[in-house]
Amino acid sequence: MSSTIRTLSVLLTGAAFAGAATPLFAQDSPGEQAQDDATEVGDTALDDESSAIVVTGTRIRGARVIGEVIELDRETIVEAGQVDLGEAIRSLPQNFSGGQNPGVGSGAGLINSNVNSAASANLRGLGPDATLTLLNGHRLPYDSAFAGVDISAIPLAAVDRIEVVPDGASALYGSDAVAGVVNVILRRDFEGVETSAQIGASTDGGYFRQQADIVGGTRWDGGGFFLAYDFTNNSDIEAGQRSYAATLDPETTLFPSQERHAVTLSGHHEILPGIEASVDALYSRRSSVRITGSSTLRQTADPVVESYTLAPSLKVDIGASWQLSVLGVFGRDRTRYRTTFTRPSAPTSVTEGCFCNEVLSLEAGAEGPLFALPGGDARLAFGAGLRDNSLDFSRSEGGNLIIAFDENQRARFAYGELFLPFVSSRNAIGGIDELSLSLAARHESYPGLDSQTTPRIGLVYAPTPSLTLRGSWARSFKAPTLYQRFIPYQTIVLPASIFGAGTAPETVFITSGGNPDVTSERARSWTAGFEFRPPSVPGLLVSATWYDIRYRDRVVRPIAGSVVAGFRDPGYASLIDFSPDPAIFSGLIDNSLFGLENFSGSPYDPANVVAFIDNRNRNVAVWAVEGIDARISWDHDLGNQRRLGLEVAGSWLDSNQQLNSDLPEVQLAGTIFNPPQYRARGVARFEAGAFKANAAVNYIGALEDPRFGVAERLSPSATLDLGVSYDVIGGEGRNPGLTLSLTVQNVFNDEPEIIGQTGPTDTPFDSTNYSPIGRFIAFGIRRHW
Repeated sequence: MSSTIRTLSVLLTGAAFAGAATPLFAQDSPGEQAQDDATEVGDTALDDESSAIVVTGTRIRGARVIGEVIELDRETIVEAGQVDLGEAIRSLPQNFSGGQNPGVGSGAGLINSNVNSAASANLRGLGPDATLTLLNGHRLPYDSAFAGVDISAIPLAAVDRIEVVPDGASALYGSDAVAGVVNVILRRDFEGVETSAQIGASTDGGYFRQQADIVGGTRWDGGGFFLAYDFTNNSDIEAGQRSYAATLDPETTLFPSQERHAVTLSGHHEILPGIEASVDALYSRRSSVRITGSSTLRQTADPVVESYTLAPSLKVDIGASWQLSVLGVFGRDRTRYRTTFTRPSAPTSVTEGCFCNEVLSLEAGAEGPLFALPGGDARLAFGAGLRDNSLDFSRSEGGNLIIAFDENQRARFAYGELFLPFVSSRNAIGGIDELSLSLAARHESYPGLDSQTTPRIGLVYAPTPSLTLRGSWARSFKAPTLYQRFIPYQTIVLPASIFGAGTAPETVFITSGGNPDVTSERARSWTAGFEFRPPSVPGLLVSATWYDIRYRDRVVRPIAGSVVAGFRDPGYASLIDFSPDPAIFSGLIDNSLFGLENFSGSPYDPANVVAFIDNRNRNVAVWAVEGIDARISWDHDLGNQRRLGLEVAGSWLDSNQQLNSDLPEVQLAGTIFNPPQYRARGVARFEAGAFKANAAVNYIGALEDPRFGVAERLSPSATLDLGVSYDVIGGEGRNPGLTLSLTVQNVFNDEPEIIGQTGPTDTPFDSTNYSPIGRFIAFGIRRHW
């Protein structure tokens, strides 16, 4: 406990000198636009039902969210010089840049491979498949193989803000919300036409980026509509342009070239009094090129990704302040990959195929008051629905089909949430300014696979108006991905003598690959936190949240390294069957990709098998994750159209993995290719009339590389970003008239430290935590017409 207290002290007092937090003005309450729109996600006073707004993290209008809601405002993202939501989400201390993100190189393990240059949220480093990404509360189709969502496919011009709830939320949203929820909120009632463009480049060479967008919208009595288009193009970064990548072939790309087109449409209209129809639609297309390998074997990957989502909904006021809602989603994501293999004096070969994902869902629910409590109305939300996910996967080599499957996974669900405000500002008493309880549960059934019920309990207590305490307990889960279940497996027979397990003609039977019998991954989480707004310092907020996640039954390949080494480690003994039943082998052989692959040197005889290793995907791993998120922010009006804002936020993370009780725990946080134990971001913003300036410090704590016996230490890293803008023509509210901007990211051109390579083509730095872009300078222009 004392170490936890010391860590909290460091984050709250020392992070200001080391780095900082969420982008400036990240809030626990949503932005101005949401306050005008009761159907968007936002916060509201508990006493004012007329302005009740549903918040990310609850399905009840006007309810207090049990936990922290981190907000990334569009203006904050633009001022930082970021042009897509992938960049924005990677700046959060709670998010890990590994997983499926552009610039992640080879050598970081399968979970960090990126087929199509997508960008996915990865809260706590638990994986893109354990973070649920929504668009206006709607699910999106999965991307590629790992069941993440490409958040960079949503145009920034269409976005009002991003809301992040870094806490288990399966009780509200179902599968995948183990680490939390990222909800992208659109500019629902935008009016007028706005254009923007940016051009920039890395000062070390490569990554020349061009971006342009346009959004147009209108409002009318009872409705509104907007359409946004975004274009982004960047050149690649080659190893020959970076001194710390000198061990690689100069043509190897450290960051892929990309071209992206994205369109978003959103509209809503009150058909009759109390009946509103709305629709959100998204389309994107991205092509990219990445080169790996060497001059003797060069691999050129040039995938094309095309995705779209259509999400209509209908809301009906049914009396007594109750509202009925019906919403549906249909979406497709097509990653058509192609890799060309080139060898000197040899014909080229091509591997190609498709990760073709699809989602179809329909949901109906109702929300409203049940009965009066002293602090306000007790409110209930409940509903039910169905969801189908499918994956059509194929792989061809030289024009010949090698692997193909088309599988779907159905889910049927029902949920309920109850909010009980016992004390609020209307009946506050000494020592209790607010006291509310939140209860939620959701049941999901996957026919032929699994069934899960996930509850959540949350409590908020405010002894004074300036101090709020909160805590929660929840269970979450993630259904296994279709790729984990249905990617084909292989069956291989090897001589037992290789493993020291026997002599000829004795053999070892090994399987490796997908497994249709894996079931859901499960998690339990606790959180406790506070928010303090001292009345003596207006605009100051101090908050912190402790969390503890126990994530079990994770699907992994049990022996990730050498199978031979597995025989020598007693901890793997429980994963090896030394008395196998020969009857099971025929079924495994019949369903394997290539049938039996016999490398024993003698005819296969099941009676000669002395050991069986089922190294297919299995529910065996346990992750223990604990940490603290902390934030200090202050926003002050200096008068004379001047304003100053300061924010420091940081995250301390401790996570480890254990394959089984016979093996030791493996430290993840603070080691390469995993999240750092300490990460922070600090931002200062000054505004004086038409002039705005901001500075941000990004801090990554020390990392260890334990791969080569003696652990190597990578020093902490801090980078500085600067931005200035000037309104040549003044605008109204958040809409610019004509604004010119200059941003410089990584001002001092901090470079990644070099690490050892396990193979000659492995990236010689930790590409999950450090970017090869270096110093990046960009000029921007925005105009509201």
